[in-house]
Amino acid sequence: MPISAKLHRPIQFGIMSLSELWVGVAMVQLDLSIALEKHSEGVRAAVFENGRVVSFYLQNDAADLRIGDIFLGRISEDRLSQVGWFVDLGEGRSGFLPHNRCVKHRPEDKGAFILVQVDKEPWNQKEAELTEHVQMKGKTIIYLPYSGYVAGSQRLPEQVRDSLKRAAAAWCVDNEGVIVRTAAAKQQLQTLRQEFLNLKDQWRNVEKAASSATQPKRICRQLSFLGELFNEHHFPEHCTVLTNFLIAQNEIPEGASVRHLAETNLFRSLNIESIYTHAFASKVALESGASLVIDYTEALTTIDVNSGSMKIQKNRDEAIRRINRNAAREIARQLRLRQIGGIIIIDFLRMNHESDRQALLQQLIHETKPDPNHVQVYGFTRVGLVEVTRKRQSWGIQNQVMSMMKNAAHR
Repeated sequence: MPISAKLHRPIQFGIMSLSELWVGVAMVQLDLSIALEKHSEGVRAAVFENGRVVSFYLQNDAADLRIGDIFLGRISEDRLSQVGWFVDLGEGRSGFLPHNRCVKHRPEDKGAFILVQVDKEPWNQKEAELTEHVQMKGKTIIYLPYSGYVAGSQRLPEQVRDSLKRAAAAWCVDNEGVIVRTAAAKQQLQTLRQEFLNLKDQWRNVEKAASSATQPKRICRQLSFLGELFNEHHFPEHCTVLTNFLIAQNEIPEGASVRHLAETNLFRSLNIESIYTHAFASKVALESGASLVIDYTEALTTIDVNSGSMKIQKNRDEAIRRINRNAAREIARQLRLRQIGGIIIIDFLRMNHESDRQALLQQLIHETKPDPNHVQVYGFTRVGLVEVTRKRQSWGIQNQVMSMMKNAAHR
């Protein structure tokens, strides 16, 4: 059956297996699939859970700096004193190293060579953000050569997390550290320790390559674009990848089943082009005439909940509760779909009772728990707005909209 014949139903990839993700203390099983489409400016990706699209990602071919890339950089003459330093990364590339992301917490001499890792990709004419706190990422373990702390995924049950942290701490010497990932719960300690040692060896190879370099250059790219998507989604054991271009074998993560389709517009063939296009709009319709209005600024994202044409003369409190509940559910969906990151300020409809406000916060926390990126709900401010933060490093629709706004302003 051609793909177009299935467009009216959630996408079902018959060869899918189940990947297991911890959410709180419960294990949720999800079918994970990824679509990669090559277009004129780069690659766009859609991630599906149980056949429904949940996230869009973008990779710009013009950007040669990727999250996780490790460079031998050189402190340039342009520096901002106590704020940080611009770093020459070679071949016309540069990045910014904030003062609080330095290992030594002291100014570096001009012209000094340093090993840095890309922490955030460049966007909207901003430099890539760098860090000296390098992370060597594995499936179950993240090795930290300089950070000197041991942490565990918050998605692990507390007893499991504490037990794994104690075991991992015994492997570290000097300033080494480690982060125990969600998938570690399914492995034997011996397997985890072996991955720790393998990552440590990889870091030694990076140091060796850097020691022989005489100019700023990229030393290591840990993960491909597809690999980063796998990393963000906790390296699923099995995942179907649909693509309209050929992917090099060394860029295909373990567990990926790649199917190449001769489709110029893969998104349209999978019936998600309209979802992608609508995700650029500021207004998102809710049921019964209510809506969200999403606006991006340099500093933060604002989300306004509007009652719109919905009539709420009768039983006003219940109507407002219903609108806000629907809005919380859709806001959690839009954060992932658009890859919205940083500070998010939400203006829900006003509620008179503290119990209603607390119930709304608990629902928002619940709705954002499945998000693979960390979401923190801080609560209501003094003026009645809800403050949320979401960790986001990869390019998404938010970045694309901001770039389009910037370009339009310069015309």
